[in-house]
Amino acid sequence: MVDCINKFKQICAAYYWAAYLLHHAVCLRPGEPLKNSRLVVVGSFRAGGAGKTPFCLKLAKELLMQGKTVAVLCHRFAFDEKQMYRQALDSFIQQGKAEVIATSNRYKTAHALDQRTQDRDKASPDFILCDDGFEDSRLRPDVIFRLDWEKAPTDINQLIPAGKFRSLRQDHLKDEPRTVPLKCFGTAPDVIFKIESITNAAGDYPKNKQSIAICGLGDPQRFFNDLKKEEYPLHKTICCPDHDKDFQQKVEKALQQYPDSNIIISEKDSVRLSNQVLENPKVYIARQSVTITKKIVL
Repeated sequence: MVDCINKFKQICAAYYWAAYLLHHAVCLRPGEPLKNSRLVVVGSFRAGGAGKTPFCLKLAKELLMQGKTVAVLCHRFAFDEKQMYRQALDSFIQQGKAEVIATSNRYKTAHALDQRTQDRDKASPDFILCDDGFEDSRLRPDVIFRLDWEKAPTDINQLIPAGKFRSLRQDHLKDEPRTVPLKCFGTAPDVIFKIESITNAAGDYPKNKQSIAICGLGDPQRFFNDLKKEEYPLHKTICCPDHDKDFQQKVEKALQQYPDSNIIISEKDSVRLSNQVLENPKVYIARQSVTITKKIVL
């Protein structure tokens, strides 16, 4: 039975790849490069959970601290990413140095921002950062930062639904001259993601070690593993869909079902919760740091 299911997934993966190639050839042919802004794409072969949002946020902060103006583009369905960016960049947004735009068409939005210098009083941003957009072959980025958690996939059977990848390395050959692969695994990684603190609204660390981790990210297991790396024991783990709109209800249910346990969530998941839930002393946010060990140039 298992062999039949795997065979069916492999067949579906082959059809998926054929549809992917056809869609790109017909609908996503390479477009025009930007004239005024520099376009940066942060992507990954993985379908989710590669750390694109925290990496993109780090880039945005570093550019803003250098005095650059920045626009961050994320997908319009990723409402939690949009909110996370706006919270983290609020002071820069208030100063008119940063903006966060949720869009279903990164190519069209990037060109609209790029044309401001000619069409509007407001200048085009110095940098446009795309949180993902790795699969949008219309884009002509100045640089692509590709977050790799394993070797680049080259076999059809590695594609969804048989695997966890959206495309293969050979699908991006034309972009390789502009691509900076960043190793996120093994020894001497180029990018290190690490949980640096776990605190509740009062700033307290968990005193009771009986904790439940609830995660609605693209790769929940990576979040759970990161907690274990910090030698933080988990009594239970609960996986939710990425960008789960019912995340608050699930956290509230867990608080009722497990009154003696702490609830640990990611920083990205926390933006889906009301202030009332966040102020509960048993709700803790695991905040992540991003360290780039490889020298990158923008």
